Amino acid sequence: MKIVAVVIKTALCGMALAASYASASDQDLLDTLFENGVLNKAQYEKLTKQATEKAMIASPVINNNKQEDDWTSRVKMSGDIRFRQEFRDSDITGSEKSRSRIRARLAVKAEVNDEVDVGFRLVTAGGTTSTNQTLEGGFGGKNIFFDRAFVKWNPQFADGGSLIAGKMKQPWFSVSNVIWDTDVNPEGLALTYKKKLGSFKLGATGGYFLLTNNDNGSFSDDMTMYHAGINGAMKFNDMAKATLGFNTYLYNGTTLGSYLNCETGKTCPDGVTGFAGDNVNGDADADFKLYEVAGKIDLDTELLPIQLFGNYVINAANGIKSSEDSAWLAGITTKYDKFKLSYNYRDTQLNAVPDTFNDSDFNAGATSARGHVVKLGYNISKNFSASFAYLAAKEYTDNNEGKDGTNRETLQVDVKAKF
Repeated sequence: MKIVAVVIKTALCGMALAASYASASDQDLLDTLFENGVLNKAQYEKLTKQATEKAMIASPVINNNKQEDDWTSRVKMSGDIRFRQEFRDSDITGSEKSRSRIRARLAVKAEVNDEVDVGFRLVTAGGTTSTNQTLEGGFGGKNIFFDRAFVKWNPQFADGGSLIAGKMKQPWFSVSNVIWDTDVNPEGLALTYKKKLGSFKLGATGGYFLLTNNDNGSFSDDMTMYHAGINGAMKFNDMAKATLGFNTYLYNGTTLGSYLNCETGKTCPDGVTGFAGDNVNGDADADFKLYEVAGKIDLDTELLPIQLFGNYVINAANGIKSSEDSAWLAGITTKYDKFKLSYNYRDTQLNAVPDTFNDSDFNAGATSARGHVVKLGYNISKNFSASFAYLAAKEYTDNNEGKDGTNRETLQVDVKAKF
């Protein structure tokens, strides 16, 4: 019996020791073993001390893990890298051109608290309408730029309203790149509002955006743009949803025309450094007051999901001319298995939009052109895809009469990985 008692005591001591290492909460077990005589006083005090030390060591580790988990849950990173082979054929230059290009983007967004978010994005080029870098320069390094850096305040009292300050993603509702190339990130202040009312979603935007600061003491000489827009989305059933929006873009500045007409990097006669563009017919005091109607219809049919989209824009700044001041686009997109196909036709008259900010791929960004855009994409694997785009533009030789003129064709082959 003594041998059995010794074995039992030994086993219980082992269990107690293991328990002490597993968790400091097992102090009750040590107390019971001591009271029943399984542990003597020296053993009890030793195991109690070890359990306490173990608990003290484990406690800060748990807290640190919680802090680390909290940080990682509040900060998110995303991005993509794309390789593009581009082929261009233009009647204007009378030659063909091929170039290899890369694009890399890395975005970081952090939740400061329940009401404030911040974010920034790094890209491989600092152009207004392009983040591509052409492979050239004898293996030299490529530049990195910030194309977004913003603070977003989402006050609880606003109930769906937000204030965004800095360089931001386009806050307005858009369905095409007739007015805005997708790489354009405006700078200034924007207000956004979203509200869900049953099966209807309401959205509204407004903002003040700065193109240039001439630093001469007069705000009237700065290049600015005011925006106001509203949109609504209605879900009719599980198969159909429609969205309709209206936007206004009001440009301002006594030298706006020169700014948009002057070549990039050069100084115009009025001292304003230009962006690019050659529309507005050379009018140094020309303005742009754009009014846009845009919409899309999403149909989830039994065969294929289909999206129909389009927009119409008119520039009412200088007296509307039927052959110069309007633009429109109509298109369709669908998916099947790993394939995605889209097509659109567009017609952009000479002064319909500032050609500083519109699609830089179609007709090399120049206005006074119409034509087709076809894109085919294929998902090779998760987050890895290839796509082909064909852009066929025809410029007007005489915009006032609407005659067809020179052709500019572009073929783009892309391979993209995102994370």
